[in-house]
Amino acid sequence: MDKIKMMRTTLLAVALTACARATASDNSIAPASGSVTVTGRVVSSTGTPIPDARVYIPGAGEATRTDANGNYNLTGVPDGPQEVVVRHRGYAPTRVDAKFSAKRSDRERNHIDVTLLTQPEAVAVANQQARDSAGLAKNGFLQRQSLVRGAYFFTPEEIAATRAVTVSDLFRQVPLLTEVPGPTGPVLRGAQGCLDTYVDGLRWRSMFPGDLDTYVPVGDVVAAEVYPPGQTPPLPFARSAARLNCTTLAIWTRSSVG
Repeated sequence: MDKIKMMRTTLLAVALTACARATASDNSIAPASGSVTVTGRVVSSTGTPIPDARVYIPGAGEATRTDANGNYNLTGVPDGPQEVVVRHRGYAPTRVDAKFSAKRSDRERNHIDVTLLTQPEAVAVANQQARDSAGLAKNGFLQRQSLVRGAYFFTPEEIAATRAVTVSDLFRQVPLLTEVPGPTGPVLRGAQGCLDTYVDGLRWRSMFPGDLDTYVPVGDVVAAEVYPPGQTPPLPFARSAARLNCTTLAIWTRSSVG
């Protein structure tokens, strides 16, 4: 009987040891979550550095302050989706959604510059956004965005995030459009060469290559629509059967919708 008990005890000990080793092995195989260093700069709407601003990443439980030049540095931040919250007395709190990456090729994602607005500026921006939404609803942009498939739609938030210098810059990542060198700068072309352009619902009659960048300030662009060749765009951008191979670009400016 004692021998049987000893055998059972020995077998149990062996099983527990094997289980512990397996668990340790699993833990060693499972990749640990990466961490990154987040850097950036906090400035005012005029580009002036804001020192002593509080930069907080709730998901990391870490906070720091900007230096005299508005720069900040946070180490040990978990990669993946995070929120950056910036505060300073006299400015409206600002939240920025980010997706940090531990990959060397994605280090640009870990640099977050933030612009703080004063309370009056923040109110003015909110009012402008409300006017933009009302104008885009009135001209049918929001309805087309929800109903039309296969087209590209650029919202005011997406356009602002590009930080484009010219109108052409806005569409560099759109597969349906390409840039070719022009006498005064880049010129937009459709996927098959042909491009029909509309500005504020009116057909754009080009006077010279690249004149879109000359006469349409990028800061005035509030939304855009791009329809691929072969797809008949909705009104007011209808095109003839002879131009079905053309890409259609429709730009809406704040002057018309706001």
